[in-house]
Amino acid sequence: MSQVHTQYKDAEQNYGSDLLNLVVAKGYLTKLLANEAVKSYIQRHEPEILEQFELVVNTVSMEEAVQQQADTTSADVSEAS
Repeated sequence: MSQVHTQYKDAEQNYGSDLLNLVVAKGYLTKLLANEAVKSYIQRHEPEILEQFELVVNTVSMEEAVQQQADTTSADVSEAS
């Protein structure tokens, strides 16, 4: 129980910093993917990374990010079957 409490306190202390980092990263990725040459290059060479970048850009909240990741994982499992 004390380990959970410690992890919670750590998460609480880092939340503001982590959120700021995510906002900055989302803004950067939005600008990066707006450049068609860059987007095309990533699509050709690293399509999996592009998919994850687009998830970040299209995410409005953390809850939505978790749901999108779950949807992507289930789609990947379905395709593999």
